[in-house]
Amino acid sequence: MILIEIRSTLDYPEREIRQFAEHRVSFALNRFRDLRRVVLSIGDVNGPKGGPDKRCRMIAEYGLASVVIEEVQVNWQSAVALATRRLARKLARELERAKRSGARRMVARGAADRVSLRKARVDPKISSD
Repeated sequence: MILIEIRSTLDYPEREIRQFAEHRVSFALNRFRDLRRVVLSIGDVNGPKGGPDKRCRMIAEYGLASVVIEEVQVNWQSAVALATRRLARKLARELERAKRSGARRMVARGAADRVSLRKARVDPKISSD
């Protein structure tokens, strides 16, 4: 279970925002087992003046790193949905990159070990009499 913290400055019922956001976030990010916490902030870009621009900022903390995504859309539901989708893609890319770089280190370390083993072999031309 992912710890989801939701902050909102909108004039919508908190329960409605929480239900929608938790459903979206848990569905999209449930496959990432290393996630410690997701902080979701929803606000109005123009403030009390109104206008069609709602901002959703998501911060996902995993391991020792964090990923930040910000999305501005016409309504808060669209902003949450698109930010969640972008966050899932970004996390997948970051974890794949980490996996590949870890594999490269393992391959490089293995290649270095093979080179040192080749150098350590006895040359057949030299006899040990």
